[in-house]
Amino acid sequence: MKREDELNIDLGLAVLSVLIKPGQIITREVIADVCGCNVYRIDKLEKTALEKFKRRAQQRGLDDFID
Repeated sequence: MKREDELNIDLGLAVLSVLIKPGQIITREVIADVCGCNVYRIDKLEKTALEKFKRRAQQRGLDDFID
């Protein structure tokens, strides 16, 4: 079960995905503010997500397309 802070981050990201226009750039500070956390937490989530993406891409033989 997710903790409350994780649910708040999920909710914040869902809200941003609806409100942000394609191509619009937002800062980590804005993301953190909407998600109710700090920039460090956003950085940590980004790093974890990229590592997971790279691992899955390598498993599928798509590592030539990464970087």
